Amino acid sequence: MKISGVDGLVFGVDSIDAAGRFFTDFGLQPLTRSASGASFETLNGTSIDVFHTGDEHLPPSVVEGSTVREIIWGVSDEATLDQVADELAKDRPVSRENNGLVRSVDDDGYRVAFRVEKRRPIVPRASRLNIYEAKPGRPVNSRIDFSETIKPVAIAHVVLFSPDVDSALRFYVDRLGFRISDRFKGGHGAFLRSANSPYHHNMFIFRRETKGLHHIAFAVNDFNDVVLGGEAVLKKGWAPVVGPGRHVIGSNYFWYFDSPCGGAMELTADMDRADDNWKSGEWDFVPQNTMAWVMDRKALPGDGPIVPSGICESD
Repeated sequence: MKISGVDGLVFGVDSIDAAGRFFTDFGLQPLTRSASGASFETLNGTSIDVFHTGDEHLPPSVVEGSTVREIIWGVSDEATLDQVADELAKDRPVSRENNGLVRSVDDDGYRVAFRVEKRRPIVPRASRLNIYEAKPGRPVNSRIDFSETIKPVAIAHVVLFSPDVDSALRFYVDRLGFRISDRFKGGHGAFLRSANSPYHHNMFIFRRETKGLHHIAFAVNDFNDVVLGGEAVLKKGWAPVVGPGRHVIGSNYFWYFDSPCGGAMELTADMDRADDNWKSGEWDFVPQNTMAWVMDRKALPGDGPIVPSGICESD
């Protein structure tokens, strides 16, 4: 199926004000703000909508408190939207909304929706990396502007907990055509990419008995943006969790921050690209396979595979 990637997220949060301040400080563009909710977007138009946890219009949650309530996947066209709806209607409730959304639920109870993607094409900033003895990546006689505001380009991926990773994979792979880019042995977790995505993963499913959100990743242009964006978030008073650093699987740079939305939020850049010629691997669930290097670390809520120690024990 021509599913392109995460096109939007809907959150239920205990504090609209705290969530609104966080996403604004994180570099997202505010669109609307009221006592009942707020909305934001990235540079390419992928969306974040925030409502109070008690809002009766929110989809049900798999956990109490602040968390993601719905993951919206973008598809390439109406034909794919019809294909998704027909497939999921074989064994679960599916609704078609007037706003173009097809809504359903995955096998872990997470609410999923699909729409013709709203993300808009953007022209990325030219590379400013000067590789020694190579053609300059930025104009000669120019400097980096270290005061520029860093804004996330897109929602890159979402990471969810599941008590049964193999079962969760069957839904996304067998029913929706996702590819497994890499996986940890023993059912500890797997990195998934939708069929129309060029990136190593736009979803990671990680094993834990209690369901919930691990983190959401937002793509920026390069490592410089990860660090400058992270420094800006620090100066706004938000707590770092892990990073900056670089992952082994996916090769992407990262910096994670605690958020008032029930999980961590990540700035990320330079992820591996993959197509059908990608060689999927099976990795031992050990610290050296989670991060190539990291500057600072604490444990994320619930721990997770990005943490290089204390999380690679058998259940």
